Amino acid sequence: MRIVPSRLRARLSRCLIRFRADRKGATAMEFGLLCIPFFLMLMMIVETSLAFWTRQVLQEATNQASRTILTGESRTLYTGTVALQTAAFRDAVCARMNMAADCSSRLYIDVQPASSFPNSVASMVSSGTINVSLYQMRTVAPGEIVVIRTAYETPVITAGFFAGLSRLSNGKNVLESVVAFRAEPFPTT
Repeated sequence: MRIVPSRLRARLSRCLIRFRADRKGATAMEFGLLCIPFFLMLMMIVETSLAFWTRQVLQEATNQASRTILTGESRTLYTGTVALQTAAFRDAVCARMNMAADCSSRLYIDVQPASSFPNSVASMVSSGTINVSLYQMRTVAPGEIVVIRTAYETPVITAGFFAGLSRLSNGKNVLESVVAFRAEPFPTT
């Protein structure tokens, strides 16, 4: 072990004292340490707000588009195969969402008649994926109870920092909407 001469020790001691007493750049150093968590928190707040807003827009668009099923107007609006009916209803929901993003490829629709009003509705997400094969538009009879579920896939901006925001295995989130009602006794012809 090498012994530091007393002059060198005194010199190091003075340097350390000057370093501790010097406050030039302390603000820059504090900003450098605090800006990263601050901006991450700000991004998280903006992303959470955007998710709430998009969820509300999805719910309102689903409510408005489902009125065509409620009143029986869907029988003339959504015709053709089940795939064409589902696509037409999805386009109706997307038109009411007024989103700039590609809505038709990220929105999933499920229209199911039910025997009674459900206490709860199962999520469309299972094991980190949306099972799209089960979801399509079914024809609704007058007076029948209907459950309409929509799921909208959204990207997660802060996924690298906050993995808990993602519900899908591809790192994206799914916003879901549910509407349940009894169809009006509309004429079938």
